[in-house]
Amino acid sequence: MSRAQRSSTSTFLLLILAACSSGGERREAERERELLRPRPTENVLDDEDEERQHELRREWYERLHRAARGVDWRAIEDANAEAELQRRNALAATQAQWLVGPTRWTEVGSRNQAGRTHCGALGVDAGGNAALYVGTDKGGIWRGTLSGTSWTALGDNVFGGVHELAVLPGEFAGEPDFLLVATSGGLVHVSRDGGGTWTIPAGLPTFTGIRAVRKLANASKTILILGSYNSLGTKSSVWGSNDYGRTFTQRWIGPGSWGGGLWVPRAGASAATNAYLLDRGQLFTSTNGGASFATGAVIDATATKGVLCGSEAGAPTLYAALQIGGVWKLYRSTNGGTNFAYVIDITNSFYETLTASIVNANLVMYGGLEVWRSTNAGASFARINTWSTYYGDPLHKLHADSFGIDVAPDPAGAPGAENWYIATDGGTYVSTNGGVNVLNLCGTGIGIGQYYSTLTSRTTPALCLAGAQDQGYQRGSVQPPSPSGPSTDFTQLISGDYGHLTSGDGSHAFVYCTYPGFVLVQVGEASPSLVAQLNFPTGSTNAWMPPVVADPLDNTRFFFLGHRLWRYTRTGTSTWANAQWSTQDFTVGGGAWMSALDFAPTNPQRAYAVNDVGRLFWSTDHGVTWTLSSSVGGGAQYFYGQDVEAHPENPLIAVVGGSGYSTAGVRRTLDGGVTWSALTAGLPQTLVYDLAWATDGSEDVYAATESGPYRWDAQHSTWLAISENRTPITTYWSVEIVDQGRTARFGTYGRGIWDYALPEPPPRYLRPERY
Repeated sequence: MSRAQRSSTSTFLLLILAACSSGGERREAERERELLRPRPTENVLDDEDEERQHELRREWYERLHRAARGVDWRAIEDANAEAELQRRNALAATQAQWLVGPTRWTEVGSRNQAGRTHCGALGVDAGGNAALYVGTDKGGIWRGTLSGTSWTALGDNVFGGVHELAVLPGEFAGEPDFLLVATSGGLVHVSRDGGGTWTIPAGLPTFTGIRAVRKLANASKTILILGSYNSLGTKSSVWGSNDYGRTFTQRWIGPGSWGGGLWVPRAGASAATNAYLLDRGQLFTSTNGGASFATGAVIDATATKGVLCGSEAGAPTLYAALQIGGVWKLYRSTNGGTNFAYVIDITNSFYETLTASIVNANLVMYGGLEVWRSTNAGASFARINTWSTYYGDPLHKLHADSFGIDVAPDPAGAPGAENWYIATDGGTYVSTNGGVNVLNLCGTGIGIGQYYSTLTSRTTPALCLAGAQDQGYQRGSVQPPSPSGPSTDFTQLISGDYGHLTSGDGSHAFVYCTYPGFVLVQVGEASPSLVAQLNFPTGSTNAWMPPVVADPLDNTRFFFLGHRLWRYTRTGTSTWANAQWSTQDFTVGGGAWMSALDFAPTNPQRAYAVNDVGRLFWSTDHGVTWTLSSSVGGGAQYFYGQDVEAHPENPLIAVVGGSGYSTAGVRRTLDGGVTWSALTAGLPQTLVYDLAWATDGSEDVYAATESGPYRWDAQHSTWLAISENRTPITTYWSVEIVDQGRTARFGTYGRGIWDYALPEPPPRYLRPERY
């Protein structure tokens, strides 16, 4: 069956599934439904292909952040975020929030399509009621009720996501829970005021990575961090704090860097004293609250990576997953780590998350594309559910991709009871019966969508389409702002990862976007139909998620950007044919593909393009022939061109944005692309993902960047940061001008979609000349 046939029959098959009366018929219909859904792009059928897909996305992401050799773009972005955090802390310290004035920002959503979460921990809310904290990919930390309601963002003032989390009771009476959050990349921050301000603890090194954060139930409220840092070479180390995260000291250091594990009992007397460390295939044990570690059993010294967990039921019972010769193997100790025995090879997708029950030593789970559960001490595993069944029952079926599983004693104190919190790419779930049943806690009110692109209809302004990471191609009707949190639900029309949404006339009559493997086509605005999934051009060299651009002269056609430029022409109701549109080779300068394209709105014959190594082009015949720009400024070879935008009125003016770590992140042409000059005053070194011209005559430009949202203030010729204390410090991936030019709509990668009300343009006599 072709992709187009699958798409056109999807509605029919859903009806079949609902009507099936026998289990066999239902299973057959469900198998057919699974064929219709693109498998999550970070995972495929076997380990080799899975790792290849991971690597392709990693390579693409790194390529976007192109920089000169020796330039650490992550360190630059960490510094950018830290500067913004300090600005917000200073504002809070002077109690000068009132100077900010009324907010221009409103949170759109999605309210019901959660993105990736990583970890969970229990604490209390402001009223002293039991609460759940959830760490997200790039959406900070959230607190909600144990039933998944009243979600509140506490981490909008901290950058980088929350991949590890420790929660302690407030240090002094009346204080909120103490929060320590860490990223896998090495950032650590603490908050003592419920997320209002965040600081970096003293004593910690500059981590290159963090593997675990654990707490002990002792009077000192010890917190342990397992991470790596550079000390005459990169080394693994454990750092501990006994003063509520104010200062840390080194407790243990290994001879080199090794991706290991750290486990601390979660209940019982040993939860105050014991910690277990896995490094280089060997166990190390602390019985003095992590003050020191003694060498223990060698499981396998040839292991290249490992994960450790345990069950308090036993002496305790420990489980270690070791990567040996490229294969993950599970080992078990029933005597507190004195020795380990091999149990089984982990042959399914494994994301290095492994957790055992507090009360049942035989119950252990691991996460990957799907979550696998064993009730016989790892001798065999069964998955909780297949990833595709989520779409038929998102409330009770796990979403694909689990990067974290946590277990905590029942907060109500029921003897022998425990709660499992399973983090997925569709939010966090709870199970109160060891994974037999699960309940989605992130079904509403938690705005952590990871968006690559939005497209709002010009003809029906409330309609917004969005392309998300692992939460599919979505459609919503934008609602009035909510008093708090996101306002708008979105419907996932098809699963997968989608970006570069484009329309030739601004409506949703024909919409094109890309999934890493095909072009998705929507036809119809009021009643949309996904009519086709089109193959990329044969022989094309292109990005992992290649751009497509609708033809402004014919909205039934679109262009595909690879090492050449192709145009697709509609040949039937759900069929398109592609043909090479231009003979231009866009690998000029050592590049691999055209990375952005735009046509001038007032003269579509004039087009602008850029490739992945900063070569800029212009055309006067609708992209058939191209001329290489003669001057693009210094350091262009370090520029990955991410977006190019022609002026809404003057076809000779355009701006281009991209990687600005070793060169200008934004450039402008005033002569139709012949020459380009830097447009960077006020803009930090960052990656500019997307640009949009204001259409109010102000000549302003809006930028979505790795460092946040910016506005080019044309009157004063400088970029201004337009984020507020009310808006998240995260990656802003897309921007479009909507609401008849009154609003800039930003898509973020981790905190959903946000609207910014544009300031009134200056009086005409104060506006800059039209260049």
